[in-house]
Amino acid sequence: MKLTTGRLVLREYAAADFDAVHAFASDPRSSEFMDWGPNSEQDTREFVDFCQACARAIPRTDYTLALTLRSTGLLFGSVSLTVHGAHQARPGRRGPAVREGEIGYTLHPDHWGHGYATEAARCLAGFGFSELGLGRITATCRPENVASAAVLQKLGMDQVGHRTNDRLIHGRWMDSLVFAMDAPGLSPERR
Repeated sequence: MKLTTGRLVLREYAAADFDAVHAFASDPRSSEFMDWGPNSEQDTREFVDFCQACARAIPRTDYTLALTLRSTGLLFGSVSLTVHGAHQARPGRRGPAVREGEIGYTLHPDHWGHGYATEAARCLAGFGFSELGLGRITATCRPENVASAAVLQKLGMDQVGHRTNDRLIHGRWMDSLVFAMDAPGLSPERR
């Protein structure tokens, strides 16, 4: 699988990607707000192996893709869409169940602040809605991760929740902000 944007290529991981993946996954800045990392070499090997196994899975429910620059092929991050089962479109009401996905991303810190996370996540969300038929896509980030919250808002996601003590990160329980956007036609009209 390969998706392209104006500046990026989102592609499957290969074993040869180890060094590039380890460069961002072992950097403590990349995992400051994550429940993983910084990666050891073994962690990175397991991650690449996991991504390759997910790409072969039938049915496929995890689309974790290498994030590369279209102009040079440089791999500098990862973007993912995990497909979940069907849920009621409107909690507490009867109506059609919709399939949901959860989006995530991480980039080497040298590439922060250039709009790459927004561009990659927008591309993968579009794939989720158009190709996978998802009805809703969600994402979480820590309240302290203002940059990630800004990316999610640029995608058109709304903050729909705040989970207290949601994730154990580096030995400390941290909150999560929950963001979501619905497929076109599923959201009630905004007033």
